[in-house]
Amino acid sequence: MTDKDFLVVISEMLRKQDQQSEKLDEHSAILNDHTRILNKHSEILNTHTEMFKQTNATLQQLVDLSLQEFQQNHEFKEQQKTFNDRQMLFNEQQLLAAQRQQEFNERQQSFNERFLDKLTDIEKALKK
Repeated sequence: MTDKDFLVVISEMLRKQDQQSEKLDEHSAILNDHTRILNKHSEILNTHTEMFKQTNATLQQLVDLSLQEFQQNHEFKEQQKTFNDRQMLFNEQQLLAAQRQQEFNERQQSFNERFLDKLTDIEKALKK
């Protein structure tokens, strides 16, 4: 082979390496996006957890007061209904958070599979 042929081969290898580098940069950006999404979901989960604690603490106080002050009274029943409504709302919020987490997990799994497939393709291309 001539020097020119070697230069062409080296040039082609460098071009392919640049393409692979660009693909890795794209994958890194996607991974960073997914990380941001995961962080946002974590923030939402933390917020929901704090809301749960606050709601439970408030509701526990309401229940305690109701038992002490209005035992088997109509007002106690109204406060119990409020507790149930808030608990139902909380449960719905928790379900929504769980659904969002599940969707994220599915997207993350899909991304991981695509990423691994691309890495495998890159590895095969490098071995050729």
